[in-house]
Amino acid sequence: MNFKVGDRVTMLRTNKTGTISSLLGNDLFQVRLDGGMGYLPAPSHAIALLTESTAPTAIGISPPKAASPTRDSSHDTGVQLAFDPVFNGEGEPESYQLYLINGTGSKILYELKVHTGSTKRASKFGPLLAYERLKFELIPYHWLNERLQVDLDVRAVVEGGTGPRHFQQLKIKPKQFFSSFREVPELSRGAHLYRVFPRLDNSSVADRNSGPSLRELTRAQLQKPDQVAVAAPKENALQARAEFNDTLDLHLEALVDDPASVPRHEVLSTQMRAFDAFMDLALRLDVGQVYVLHGVGDGVLKAEVHKRLKHVPFVRKFHNSYHPKYGYGATEVLFES
Repeated sequence: MNFKVGDRVTMLRTNKTGTISSLLGNDLFQVRLDGGMGYLPAPSHAIALLTESTAPTAIGISPPKAASPTRDSSHDTGVQLAFDPVFNGEGEPESYQLYLINGTGSKILYELKVHTGSTKRASKFGPLLAYERLKFELIPYHWLNERLQVDLDVRAVVEGGTGPRHFQQLKIKPKQFFSSFREVPELSRGAHLYRVFPRLDNSSVADRNSGPSLRELTRAQLQKPDQVAVAAPKENALQARAEFNDTLDLHLEALVDDPASVPRHEVLSTQMRAFDAFMDLALRLDVGQVYVLHGVGDGVLKAEVHKRLKHVPFVRKFHNSYHPKYGYGATEVLFES
């Protein structure tokens, strides 16, 4: 349907009313909402001409909304990112309020990072309940022209730990961004919407990672597959978490049976493979903290561990302070709970 400036319209999904203030092109119209609620761009299929039959029965009073249906998996919308436009006095978007929307039936652990080019603008991590939304940072309009990128790391919370990692790196292109505008039920208004993960794998993965010991995992990197004896899986995720050793000793003699058999140029890579496997298991089991033993001093191993920790998701902080048992030879790692 064709609309013109001055037409009185209603938003079909939210029943909010307003006036067409400008034509934006590409079937988009700028609507000045009643009650001083600002401006909102809307596609033609999301609005209708306001008539007596569609107008509210009293000023400032909207018709009662039908009760929301009980949420189940058939209503899931996945994990989404919404950019809610914020307008200036002339009705032009000056920034976007970023929302993380959990449209699944599972509580999640998330880590969200915003970059423009090589510059890190903002980051946040923590839990988000099922069917809840989180207000993040304001995204200035000009960032759209500065290689805006959003990194989203998500795991479903399951009994005894977390599900598999879901990671997506969104490179926001202006052309695709402006064509992504649609009504967002979770916000009761329109926004630029990205469905990042349509569904989450919420099965526990602790069992598949809690079989072989860390020594066996390291040995597997140095031996042929037919020489490695695979340990029986644990009975369940809770048992795996209870039996988890929260201390990793990265000294080579603690990782392999014969340290002399490891070529010198492979020592660090062997230690870091053990570190990666240990951290991944700690994340999957949702433990609160771990200790990584690397030795005293500012050696290569400690530097590499600290460098790697800066990129491990859900790490709240880490520090190399004095410990009664390990002295200054260990780094304590604290995870977001």
